Amino acid sequence: MRMDENDSFFKLKEQLEDAQKLMGRMEQYIVEARGVLQSCIRRQSEFQYAYLGDMIQETAKTSERLTDKLRRLTLEIVVNPKEYEKYKEDLVLIHGIELEYKDEILRVSAPVLIPHRKDCYTDYLYKPLHTAFRNWCMQRAEEKLEIPTYTNCTICFVHVYDETLPLARVRDHDNYEEKHVQDIITNFFLRSDSGLYTNTCHVTRMGEEDRTLLYVMDSSKFPAWISDFGKETGIEKNHE
Repeated sequence: MRMDENDSFFKLKEQLEDAQKLMGRMEQYIVEARGVLQSCIRRQSEFQYAYLGDMIQETAKTSERLTDKLRRLTLEIVVNPKEYEKYKEDLVLIHGIELEYKDEILRVSAPVLIPHRKDCYTDYLYKPLHTAFRNWCMQRAEEKLEIPTYTNCTICFVHVYDETLPLARVRDHDNYEEKHVQDIITNFFLRSDSGLYTNTCHVTRMGEEDRTLLYVMDSSKFPAWISDFGKETGIEKNHE
């Protein structure tokens, strides 16, 4: 075996060891979170709910770091381009991101909430979202279907919260990190994300599970659209 092959295997060994350490850390967070949850149930109190939320966030962040490390490892290991493209397509299905284009309105559904604007780790949404947009556009191009491009547009963010969880989870609309999402939308569907051409609207509602819905449309369509949509959901805050 050549020296460069030895170096490659040693590097892979280090990466797998790092991944195993992250798995151990994640397991510790889960154990601690379960302990806090049992305390909440036993005392029938939400006093420690914020701490439970912190533990869950740390678990999720560690999980995402582990996922990112394994994705990079996959990129190094999988040398067949077709296999890697299939892997990225599978990621979109795993993350449950769906796109639909109907009546000149683009609808995007993601099974997570948009991160808080102060969160330091946000790749769990943005990378899968970018991959989903890319794959969707490529498929539309292959099928010779229209890929929408908007000049003067409105983006409506619909934040759906699990109705079985405490209302204290619901954030103010100015606490969402919308810019990164808007940047990805711009890369694929907008001519410009300048405030002269792009407006944003935020809606909050309760539902069966956490998720985010994005609607992108020409601004001329927005008044009629939000009038019908608002009858069902209600708007808490609208800013441009």
